[in-house]
Amino acid sequence: MKASFRRFVSKYYMIGSFLVVILAFIGIMNFFNTTATSVISRKKELALLEVVGMTKKQISKMLVAEGFLYLGGAFMIAVLLVVVGAKQILINTLGTAFFFQLHLTIVPCLLMVPILSGIAYAIPKYQFKKMSQESVVERIRKE
Repeated sequence: MKASFRRFVSKYYMIGSFLVVILAFIGIMNFFNTTATSVISRKKELALLEVVGMTKKQISKMLVAEGFLYLGGAFMIAVLLVVVGAKQILINTLGTAFFFQLHLTIVPCLLMVPILSGIAYAIPKYQFKKMSQESVVERIRKE
Protein backbone atom coordinates (compact mmCIF):
# COMPACT_ATOMS: atom_id res chain seq x y z
CA MET A 1 0.00 0.00 0.00
CA LYS A 2 2.87 2.39 0.89
CA ALA A 3 4.66 1.63 -2.38
CA SER A 4 1.48 2.27 -4.35
CA PHE A 5 0.97 5.56 -2.54
CA ARG A 6 4.59 6.62 -3.20
CA ARG A 7 4.16 5.91 -6.90
CA PHE A 8 0.95 7.96 -6.89
CA VAL A 9 2.66 10.92 -5.20
CA SER A 10 5.75 10.62 -7.40
CA LYS A 11 3.50 10.99 -10.46
CA TYR A 12 2.36 14.36 -9.09
CA TYR A 13 5.98 15.38 -8.57
CA MET A 14 6.92 14.27 -12.06
CA ILE A 15 3.99 16.07 -13.71
CA GLY A 16 4.60 19.19 -11.60
CA SER A 17 8.31 19.21 -12.39
CA PHE A 18 7.61 18.83 -16.10
CA LEU A 19 5.17 21.76 -16.00
CA VAL A 20 7.69 23.89 -14.10
CA VAL A 21 10.40 23.22 -16.68
CA ILE A 22 8.06 24.09 -19.56
CA LEU A 23 6.79 27.26 -17.89
CA ALA A 24 10.33 28.32 -16.95
CA PHE A 25 11.44 27.85 -20.55
CA ILE A 26 8.49 29.87 -21.83
CA GLY A 27 9.20 32.60 -19.29
CA ILE A 28 12.89 32.79 -20.17
CA MET A 29 12.15 32.93 -23.90
CA ASN A 30 9.49 35.61 -23.35
CA PHE A 31 11.92 37.70 -21.30
CA PHE A 32 14.61 37.19 -23.96
CA ASN A 33 12.27 38.28 -26.75
CA THR A 34 10.98 41.31 -24.83
CA THR A 35 14.49 42.53 -24.11
CA ALA A 36 15.77 41.93 -27.65
CA THR A 37 12.70 43.52 -29.25
CA SER A 38 13.05 46.58 -27.06
CA VAL A 39 16.56 47.23 -28.33
CA ILE A 40 15.82 46.44 -31.97
CA SER A 41 12.62 48.51 -32.15
CA ARG A 42 14.39 51.55 -30.70
CA LYS A 43 17.25 51.45 -33.19
CA LYS A 44 16.61 54.95 -34.54
CA GLU A 45 16.10 56.45 -31.09
CA LEU A 46 19.36 54.97 -29.81
CA ALA A 47 21.21 56.26 -32.88
CA LEU A 48 19.85 59.76 -32.22
CA LEU A 49 21.02 59.58 -28.61
CA GLU A 50 24.46 58.66 -29.90
CA VAL A 51 24.40 61.60 -32.33
CA VAL A 52 23.62 64.14 -29.60
CA GLY A 53 26.55 62.99 -27.48
CA MET A 54 25.72 59.87 -25.52
CA THR A 55 28.57 57.38 -25.59
CA LYS A 56 28.07 53.75 -26.54
CA LYS A 57 28.97 52.78 -22.99
CA GLN A 58 26.25 55.05 -21.58
CA ILE A 59 23.66 53.68 -23.98
CA SER A 60 24.69 50.14 -23.11
CA LYS A 61 24.35 50.87 -19.39
CA MET A 62 20.94 52.42 -19.98
CA LEU A 63 19.74 49.34 -21.87
CA VAL A 64 21.07 46.99 -19.19
CA ALA A 65 19.35 49.07 -16.47
CA GLU A 66 16.13 48.84 -18.48
CA GLY A 67 16.53 45.06 -18.65
CA PHE A 68 16.90 44.93 -14.88
CA LEU A 69 13.76 47.06 -14.50
CA TYR A 70 11.90 44.47 -16.60
CA LEU A 71 13.36 41.77 -14.37
CA GLY A 72 12.27 43.55 -11.19
CA GLY A 73 8.75 44.01 -12.49
CA ALA A 74 8.54 40.38 -13.61
CA PHE A 75 9.78 39.20 -10.22
CA MET A 76 7.24 41.32 -8.33
CA ILE A 77 4.38 40.06 -10.50
CA ALA A 78 5.54 36.45 -10.13
CA VAL A 79 5.72 36.68 -6.34
CA LEU A 80 2.28 38.31 -6.18
CA LEU A 81 0.81 35.58 -8.39
CA VAL A 82 2.34 32.87 -6.22
CA VAL A 83 1.16 34.39 -2.96
CA VAL A 84 -2.32 35.41 -4.12
CA GLY A 85 -3.21 33.11 -7.01
CA ALA A 86 -1.40 29.85 -6.44
CA LYS A 87 -2.81 29.34 -2.96
CA GLN A 88 -6.39 29.50 -4.17
CA ILE A 89 -5.73 27.34 -7.23
CA LEU A 90 -4.00 24.67 -5.17
CA ILE A 91 -6.72 24.63 -2.52
CA ASN A 92 -9.41 24.25 -5.20
CA THR A 93 -7.62 21.49 -7.12
CA LEU A 94 -5.55 19.40 -4.71
CA GLY A 95 -6.86 20.70 -1.40
CA THR A 96 -9.40 17.91 -1.09
CA ALA A 97 -6.78 15.15 -1.35
CA PHE A 98 -6.01 13.62 2.04
CA PHE A 99 -2.27 13.58 1.39
CA PHE A 100 -1.97 17.22 0.30
CA GLN A 101 -0.34 19.83 2.53
CA LEU A 102 0.01 23.39 1.29
CA HIS A 103 3.48 24.91 1.52
CA LEU A 104 3.75 28.16 -0.43
CA THR A 105 7.26 29.03 -1.51
CA ILE A 106 8.88 31.67 -3.67
CA VAL A 107 12.04 29.59 -4.07
CA PRO A 108 11.35 28.87 -7.79
CA CYS A 109 11.08 32.61 -8.39
CA LEU A 110 14.34 33.18 -6.55
CA LEU A 111 16.05 30.38 -8.51
CA MET A 112 15.12 32.08 -11.79
CA VAL A 113 16.62 35.46 -10.77
CA PRO A 114 20.27 34.56 -11.63
CA ILE A 115 19.28 33.17 -15.03
CA LEU A 116 17.11 36.16 -15.85
CA SER A 117 19.78 38.54 -14.51
CA GLY A 118 22.24 37.04 -16.96
CA ILE A 119 19.74 37.51 -19.77
CA ALA A 120 18.91 41.06 -18.63
CA TYR A 121 22.62 41.88 -18.76
CA ALA A 122 23.77 39.97 -21.84
CA ILE A 123 20.95 40.48 -24.35
CA PRO A 124 20.88 44.31 -24.41
CA LYS A 125 24.69 44.39 -24.60
CA TYR A 126 24.74 41.86 -27.45
CA GLN A 127 21.90 43.49 -29.39
CA PHE A 128 23.40 46.97 -29.04
CA LYS A 129 26.84 45.72 -30.06
CA LYS A 130 25.32 44.01 -33.10
CA MET A 131 23.31 47.13 -33.95
CA SER A 132 26.35 49.40 -33.50
CA GLN A 133 28.16 47.67 -36.35
CA GLU A 134 26.13 49.85 -38.70
CA SER A 135 27.04 53.51 -38.88
CA VAL A 136 24.89 56.03 -37.03
CA VAL A 137 23.74 57.54 -40.32
CA GLU A 138 22.57 54.15 -41.63
CA ARG A 139 20.66 53.49 -38.40
CA ILE A 140 18.90 56.86 -38.57
CA ARG A 141 17.92 56.46 -42.24
CA LYS A 142 16.42 52.98 -41.85
CA GLU A 143 12.94 52.53 -40.50
